[in-house]
Amino acid sequence: MATETANKPAAETKPAAANKPAKKKERKFHPIRYIKEMLGELKKLTWLSRKDLVSHTFAVIVFVLGMAAIIYVLDTIFAAGYKLIG
Repeated sequence: MATETANKPAAETKPAAANKPAKKKERKFHPIRYIKEMLGELKKLTWLSRKDLVSHTFAVIVFVLGMAAIIYVLDTIFAAGYKLIG
């Protein structure tokens, strides 16, 4: 096995990465390309219907109000408990 690598020409024993040409350095941020890609992504969007939008908005408002009520109740309970301790 050791004699096989010794008999190979030097070009074959080099790693494959050394034979690749250097990549062209690409800019990190290009504003025009960014805007073109952004507009392309906006074309792929699907918007909710009015009915779905109202339904989802209502669900979010109900959820937020419910969480606010839970936090209010817990805060009241903990404040009363703190007054008993102190």
